Amino acid sequence: MSIDFLNREKEYISMLKSSNYMCKKNGLDPHVKALPTVTEADRERCKNHVTGHIRLMRKSTPEYYQAVADTMAANNSVLLYLYDNFDIFGRYGDRQLKDELSAKNIKLGGNLGEDCAGTNAAVMAARSPASTWVIGDEHYLDALKPYVTFAFGIKGKYGRNGYVVIITRKENFDERIYNLFKLLESTETIITTGHVTKDVIMRDIMQRNEYRRGSTNDIVIMVDNSCSVTYANDMFYDFYSYHPQETINSFLSDICPELVSLVSKIAEGKKVVGKPVELARGNGLREQYFADCSPISTNGRQLGALITIYKGKVKKEEKPADGNHARYTFDDLIGVSDNFVQLKRFAEQISSTSSPILIQGESGTGKELFANAIHCTSQRKDKPFVAVNCAAIPRELIGSELFGYVGGSFTGASRTGAKGKFELADGGTLFLDEIGEMPVEMQSVLLRALEDNCITRIGATKPISVDVRIITATNKDLTKCISDGTFRADLYYRLNVINLTMIPLRRRREDIKELAEYFLERFAFENGKNIHGISTAATLAMAEYSWPGNVRELRNCMEYSAIVCKSEQIELEDLPNSISRIEQTEAAPNAEQDGSELRMMTDFFTKQRLEMAKKLMAEYKGNKSKVAKEMGVSRSTLYRILDTAENGDDGK
Repeated sequence: MSIDFLNREKEYISMLKSSNYMCKKNGLDPHVKALPTVTEADRERCKNHVTGHIRLMRKSTPEYYQAVADTMAANNSVLLYLYDNFDIFGRYGDRQLKDELSAKNIKLGGNLGEDCAGTNAAVMAARSPASTWVIGDEHYLDALKPYVTFAFGIKGKYGRNGYVVIITRKENFDERIYNLFKLLESTETIITTGHVTKDVIMRDIMQRNEYRRGSTNDIVIMVDNSCSVTYANDMFYDFYSYHPQETINSFLSDICPELVSLVSKIAEGKKVVGKPVELARGNGLREQYFADCSPISTNGRQLGALITIYKGKVKKEEKPADGNHARYTFDDLIGVSDNFVQLKRFAEQISSTSSPILIQGESGTGKELFANAIHCTSQRKDKPFVAVNCAAIPRELIGSELFGYVGGSFTGASRTGAKGKFELADGGTLFLDEIGEMPVEMQSVLLRALEDNCITRIGATKPISVDVRIITATNKDLTKCISDGTFRADLYYRLNVINLTMIPLRRRREDIKELAEYFLERFAFENGKNIHGISTAATLAMAEYSWPGNVRELRNCMEYSAIVCKSEQIELEDLPNSISRIEQTEAAPNAEQDGSELRMMTDFFTKQRLEMAKKLMAEYKGNKSKVAKEMGVSRSTLYRILDTAENGDDGK
């Protein structure tokens, strides 16, 4: 059987051999004729992977799934749906082959993981960004050697990640089957991500019932994170004289550009209330309105924004009564450098636990932002997030701030008493910033509270039980503080169950331009400036600067530059003198050499950014909205990055 048309790279063949080696090393018997027996418990576990959304997809698009079944049957093949742990939860295809595979326990409840099924396409797809093939004897187990397996990863809506595996017999495999399987891959990717399923239509119907003509006189628009319109109500279409087909999935800037500035606030997790806007009707007449803009999020992840436009009195902003809530999610943490992306992934991974976390790092590296994001992704996300700066509380008051007090317990105390931060954070997260500044005498009290999960108000005798997750942060070396006698070792080990070490900006230089452009967009809008970029000279100066104040200093730099800038882009002279070093630049004797270094540095950053964009474009199958979100840039910025490749300027 010739398989030259597969064009598999040497690296992939090496991965196959590596998988076979690991199977042998782990003692897996290669001569078994079937996978491990499927128990009723296995079946129930796999059934639980079928979420309500998957059931809705199956009911909403029966013609697609029937077409899959018919196509597989006509081509003597079987398609399997696998969860991300390789559990099989769905099968479609040729009845005879399904029965044959069932006899080998490749059925609902089975598992194609390497420890159960040895080397196969599903295992390889987990290690490769592209779809994978395993042919006949390349499989480790004899049970799979009569077949060809093909697999690819799927990234569905609502976190439904997994794999699709297609199986056919070796003698049935040829270039025609190869092309069929590749076609199914592209189709399945679209279907599984939910872009064409009727749940979108059902959601739209519910929104129309709430915002339909007669229910409200407000114009209502929903946009996603790329500022594309996902929904507009009847009042919108009446006002603008647009048709839904030319509205949905169009950029907001193409329809009502006067509203684009609202969305910049959404990235900060902030609401906008009562902003005056002047809108142009479809007939050209302009009218004065007010606009509210609120972030839409679920499970701690921001999905877009709801924009409401109305006349009359400004609506009152609804705020939490106590203000104890997190404001930032992982989507707000911008950066594409490998070390920063890994740090974010680790932080997301530890979010699900309730163990204490100690965040260490230099000032300005974003310790509080990470604490916010961890809370928003945790199981406590709907409970309070209470932040305390231990360095900002007077030494004599820190006890009452943390643990509360009973009425009249000390001079100046309220007669009714007050809850402390522990009680306010009950059920949620207590973030103790600058923990290294806590007085030694209070550290023992804090340790006891953490050990016993209860606190006692000052002046009281009865303890109060609390359920609080502790996240602490410091820019100090606490081990040195222990040696100096200013921090208790036992408290340090109690707080340092999970350690998160922040990365200074000088060690993630690939992110400098991304962050600068993000802050520039915000401050240009706030100051009414028409600024669209940063010059090459200014970019080089920022790249060479050491940023002792880290991201906070970069933010302040961009605010200053946006204020003093007199053109449509930030020039070298618009940067603070400590960064621009204009005097040194003017004194430099070799301008030609400076220009060469400038070009080299610019090319480096351009190439880094382009390579990241290409990698993500491949990973997300060309979905620019997802790529822009992953890179932490706007969609328009992503287009500019990709345009450099199309125009032949790829940094080489």
